[in-house]
Amino acid sequence: MTEPYAVPVPEGYRVGVWEVREPIATGAFGSVYAARRTGDGGRPGLPRTAALKFLPTGTGTPRQLTHLRELIEREVELLRRVRRPRLIRMYETLTVDDPDRPRLDGATVLVLERAEASLAARLAAAPRPAEGPALLAQVCAGLAQLHGAGWVHGDLKPANVLLMADGSVRLADFNMAAELEGTHAYTPAFSTPDYTPPELLWSEIGERGRRIRPSADVWAFGVLAHLVLTDSFPLPGGTPAARRDAAVAYARGADELRLSPVLADAWREIVRACLTRTHAGRVGTDALLRRVEAAADGSGGSGAGVGAAAVRRSRALPRRAVLAASAAGLTGLAALGYGIATRADGGRDAGGPRPGGRASDVLPAASYGAAELRTDRGVPAAYRLLIVETAHDCGREEVTPALIAAMLKVESDFDPDLADPVRNEYGIARWTPQVLRWWMNADGKPGETVPEPPFPPAESVPAMGRYLCWIAPRLDAGLPGDRRVLVAAAYRTSYARVNDAGGVPPKYRAYADRVAHHLKEYTPRGRT
Repeated sequence: MTEPYAVPVPEGYRVGVWEVREPIATGAFGSVYAARRTGDGGRPGLPRTAALKFLPTGTGTPRQLTHLRELIEREVELLRRVRRPRLIRMYETLTVDDPDRPRLDGATVLVLERAEASLAARLAAAPRPAEGPALLAQVCAGLAQLHGAGWVHGDLKPANVLLMADGSVRLADFNMAAELEGTHAYTPAFSTPDYTPPELLWSEIGERGRRIRPSADVWAFGVLAHLVLTDSFPLPGGTPAARRDAAVAYARGADELRLSPVLADAWREIVRACLTRTHAGRVGTDALLRRVEAAADGSGGSGAGVGAAAVRRSRALPRRAVLAASAAGLTGLAALGYGIATRADGGRDAGGPRPGGRASDVLPAASYGAAELRTDRGVPAAYRLLIVETAHDCGREEVTPALIAAMLKVESDFDPDLADPVRNEYGIARWTPQVLRWWMNADGKPGETVPEPPFPPAESVPAMGRYLCWIAPRLDAGLPGDRRVLVAAAYRTSYARVNDAGGVPPKYRAYADRVAHHLKEYTPRGRT
């Protein structure tokens, strides 16, 4: 492991009839381990091997526990009620009873079908795979099964598409899933920007969360299909934030959709039907499945030569390709979509840059940005990609990943659900709603309405970066001390007060000292 697991479980540990084997993946709040069955516990038919997802519901802060339990309940409810061939299977849920191990005692354990790799790993190992159309047909079949059962996935992306040992596909990670109530469902205000339809980027968040339709999954499928078939996103930009802004411009009619020229005509029409400016114009899931299966049976373009008939027979993908992805170390946090890695950072696929400008799906989040941010000093893995990319979006030497991480530590101790009504500050970056209104939009224009909490990290952290980037050049050049700490102090008060005080104002020196301490802690050796 590159870092301690969120829920450390020793090899050989027993829970129910399962014996823990090697670790598979970890996130900020949970960890997944391979397991083998030691008996049947009176339940014949259990598989010989499984994946155990440990979630520490017996320990943690009240806010963390409330949030985590909500996510677990969503996933468990769906997996208990909806059994479909293209959805990952849950065999049972267990609760650890072990007072001698406080970090394990009370943990919830989901016993899940074990996968070999994820689509994220497959694409990282071999972009534009020849079997891409067959994979997409299976993914679309999974969506049709899910929607037909009355549920919305809410977080479809490569990391949440699993490849089994026989090469067949399963949809996974149902933390964001929600049951439809008529035309809508309600999900938490977290999402992966690259796969989020534009109408949800500015949607209001009510007491029950954000309203979502099945058409949101259709948009995500269109993005996924373009990525699988062309190794590029359908909207321009070198970062998720830039592509999000492009999606907004497209939705508002300020820009056109420019799809890759390598897309075959049939797939081009499919992607266009998924990526309409409004939800009302998107193709329905059943009609989408018919078109995808027909395109997968078609000839030519973007590897579209593996037919839907083969998909229906569950024809295996090349096992060597699946195992190669695993052997390359890609079955870690970004590789297996067991739902433990994406909530706090908005579901971003973790990874590092590679040719073509796609930052995701290469490295686990625990390692991403290691040259700029210490990966062994307690910065939650789920936030690292978000922190590093936020700093890169600014491009100023004062606004570093280590500074943003240090400030988040001091502001909230990385608590995404922080609520301080007395100060009117909320979320991981402690935003005051009226102030956040000015910094939540990348175009620098204030929102038309004052946002209401909760403020997810995927919104709060980039807004912090934009504000810091605005502050930095407004600090006087001759101020003594570390410019990064001065920027942090100005975030807590204002750049004008820092300039007037000739440095950190006395009232904020304790705050600045704490930021400086963590800044040093999070900065890699050899950097200043």
